[in-house]
Amino acid sequence: MAEIGAENWALFASIVATCKLNDVNPAAYLAETLQVIIEGHPNSRIGDLMPWRFRKASSRHQ
Repeated sequence: MAEIGAENWALFASIVATCKLNDVNPAAYLAETLQVIIEGHPNSRIGDLMPWRFRKASSRHQ
């Protein structure tokens, strides 16, 4: 069980670090990305949800 927790923490830390490297607010990125996934974003377009594309995608929604 501890290994799964460590893997999940590493994944989360990686997402946060990637957001920071791309000057993206990690909390805003996670909230919007999870919402888009819940709303049925197609798996074939997963690349659209990467942190380095977040600013461009979020600016279109406003």
